[in-house]
Amino acid sequence: MLTLGLFLLALSLLIIIHEVGHFLPAKAFGMRVEKFYLFFDWPRKLFSWKKGGTEYGIGLLPLGGYVKIAGMVDESQLGKRSDIPTPPQPDEFRAKPLYQRAIVIVGGPFLNIFYAITVLTALFYASGIQRIPLFRWKDGIEAVPLLGIQAGDRLLAVNGEPAYLDKVASPEWLIKENPYLEIERGGRMIQLQVDATQRDSLLKLYGKEKEVFLPRLPAVVEPIPGGPAARAGIQKGDRITAVNEVPIQSFSDLRAALQRVKTDSVTLQVYRKGRAFSLTVGLDSAGRIHVVPGVDLPQESYTLSIEGAFLESFRQSYRLTVGNLKALYYLITGQMRISDSLSGPIGIARVAGRSYASGGWKSFLAFTAALSLILAIMNLLPIPLLDGGHLLFLGIEAVFRREPSYRLREIAQYVGLAFILALMMFAFWNDLRKL
Repeated sequence: MLTLGLFLLALSLLIIIHEVGHFLPAKAFGMRVEKFYLFFDWPRKLFSWKKGGTEYGIGLLPLGGYVKIAGMVDESQLGKRSDIPTPPQPDEFRAKPLYQRAIVIVGGPFLNIFYAITVLTALFYASGIQRIPLFRWKDGIEAVPLLGIQAGDRLLAVNGEPAYLDKVASPEWLIKENPYLEIERGGRMIQLQVDATQRDSLLKLYGKEKEVFLPRLPAVVEPIPGGPAARAGIQKGDRITAVNEVPIQSFSDLRAALQRVKTDSVTLQVYRKGRAFSLTVGLDSAGRIHVVPGVDLPQESYTLSIEGAFLESFRQSYRLTVGNLKALYYLITGQMRISDSLSGPIGIARVAGRSYASGGWKSFLAFTAALSLILAIMNLLPIPLLDGGHLLFLGIEAVFRREPSYRLREIAQYVGLAFILALMMFAFWNDLRKL
């Protein structure tokens, strides 16, 4: 329920921001704004009120929102007008200069970008930057068999840049031509090129919310107070070296060994301050002993001035934008499978829930900033019905010195609507398939 609530909150916030970006310049240029709706009022609206000649309301269908400006071809007008429209009224969109119409269209994506940079600037200024440098972790990472990475290999670089945990925690590093990793194994430096098959497999893992690159933690533990391990005498800093006499090397080995135990207790070999001994520990109903890793990963922390926070937010926004455009290019050219990369409402809702669970409201706000950028990028695509489609027709008008025929624009809107609905249905099905 919390996940659904966070998703609707993020969606509502970004829709309102986007539509305000259209609404304000339209009003400023004297255009008649007939409706401002959060969600679509089809098949019906939940409620509405009228002020200043504009109907404000919330619709029943939570798939977006819209501002209806008089004189525009939009989804609310399809099929309702003749082939030859009447002469424009002074307060209609089509009666205004081309540059004013372009500003109104661009206003939505612009405000989404402005929101993202503002939020990220505030977060970077308040919290600075904290990063975990995997290249400095002496115990390396867990095995990634599909890439040929062995347990204990040190991940040094990703696409030629130092390997930080946040860099490999998302699939953005794969959105690059010929992605590669640099690892150290036994003192040898090895470069691992990621081919198309491996990239598809990795994208599937990321899509299933799997952690691909995990730091390899020694089996040094900290017992949870009141749990089975604490009651059996396990102390913070103890290193577990064997489970039922089977040697283990890492915390993940400990977890895997406990999952194989079929009894209600387990014998652990423990090393504490130069002394080795055995302890019998009971298991809970899920086969756990209630311990967490007792070591800290290296961390780099930086504080930022307001200017530095703004520059960092701009860099992150630029990086995310370029990454999404590259991903779109790879999808169009068939270098990436759309089924491995596209998420719909369910997938986005799950990310919203995870972001809040991992870092509270700060992490959730960072998620909304990233989603706002994606919304801006998608809306600027030259697809009829989207803002980019409207800009395309304005560009045609600027070149040929006359407005494209209403019939052409209406047909284009139908095509765009069919494409968007088909894409949304596929994304929803793809989400269900991944559950």
